[in-house]
Amino acid sequence: MGFSTVAGFVIVVIASITIAGYLLHTLIDQIKDVSELSKIENEMKIDIKNSDFEIVKIEALNTSPTTYDLTIILKNTGSTTFDCEKFSILVDGVLVNYTANVSKLYPLEYAEFKSFNLEGTVGSTHRALVVADNGIREIKSFTVT
Repeated sequence: MGFSTVAGFVIVVIASITIAGYLLHTLIDQIKDVSELSKIENEMKIDIKNSDFEIVKIEALNTSPTTYDLTIILKNTGSTTFDCEKFSILVDGVLVNYTANVSKLYPLEYAEFKSFNLEGTVGSTHRALVVADNGIREIKSFTVT
C-alpha cells in the first residue's frame, strides 16, 4: 500500500462521515417536524371533542315583500370559547354577512347573530348552516314570518 491508497481511503472515509452527518441532520429535522405536526393534530382533536354549540332559536322577520332579517341565537354547550367573528353562516348554501352581539362565545353562554336584507318572502322555508372555525356545525330550517 502506497501513500496514495491511504490518502484515497482517508478521503473516502471523511466524505462518508460528512454525508452521514448531513443525512442524520436532515432526518432529525424531519422527525421534529412530524412530532410538531402530531402535537398540533392531537390538540385540534381535543379542541373538537370539547367544542359544541346548538342553535337555540332562529327568527326570520319579513321586512319587505321580498326580503327578511334573520336572527340566530346560539348556545355554547361545550367547554371551548368561540370567536364570534370566525363563524360562517350560510342560508340556503349562500354565505351571508352578519353581526354578533358579543365578540366571544364562552361555555354555557349565548350569542345573537343578525343578518339583514336576505331574499325571501313570507312563508318561505330556508335552511341555515352555522359553522365554527374548527369545523363544528349545526343546521336548522326556518320559515319567514
